Amino acid sequence: MLFSRDALEEASPSREHGIDARLEASYRWSYCEFLKDSGIELKMPQLTIATASVFCHRFYACHSHGGPANDRYVVATACLFLAGKGEETPKPLNEVVRVCYLVQDKHEYESALKQIHLKDQLEEQREKVLQAEKLLLHTLGFNFNVEHPYKHLLHLAKRLNQSQDLLEESSRSLTQVAWNFANDSLRTTLCLQFSASEIANAVLYLASKLLETTLNLQKDWWKDYHVEQLACDEISNQIMDLYDAKVDDPL
Repeated sequence: MLFSRDALEEASPSREHGIDARLEASYRWSYCEFLKDSGIELKMPQLTIATASVFCHRFYACHSHGGPANDRYVVATACLFLAGKGEETPKPLNEVVRVCYLVQDKHEYESALKQIHLKDQLEEQREKVLQAEKLLLHTLGFNFNVEHPYKHLLHLAKRLNQSQDLLEESSRSLTQVAWNFANDSLRTTLCLQFSASEIANAVLYLASKLLETTLNLQKDWWKDYHVEQLACDEISNQIMDLYDAKVDDPL
């Protein structure tokens, strides 16, 4: 089920706790950064990190950031643990808990390292994550299916390359920039608003606009691929908003 941006922002459960859209966006940025750093430390593939991000977005579309049981770092840890199982790249719970705890407290790493090696502290964190996972499972309706834009992006980029006869270097640059935009889109709620194929179309469209002086693509090339420009513009605008906005790092 997909929603409009207005519906997601206006009906967000976080509004009940006085958390406005801007603050919620900063929370979203922080847990996405946390998932990226933790996933890298755990040597998880990008696809698993992306799935964890989508799980988090789905969770907070139904639950407030202000809820006492909804600490975003605990919820994000549960999302990463569940995504690992769902994407068949599982990691032991103790390892996930330990790494995520250290990433969360990276500015006080030595103290955090001592704490997480205490049996009681590890057990406490494990229990918090397991409780969060239970709530997450019910929130997702036990539906772990997540379709990402990456395969659609590669398919469209290949078709575009063949029809436009791009140089190999230009093709690589276009695909890489579009891939980066796809990754950045995970810091928004676009995955709750548009299909994976629409996001793939939009990031390639955006990348082609950025690189148009070096690519020499045919004008309005996207019209030959049944790409809806209105959706592309909306998705592109939301991605570009990420770079225009100064996102504070909330505590």
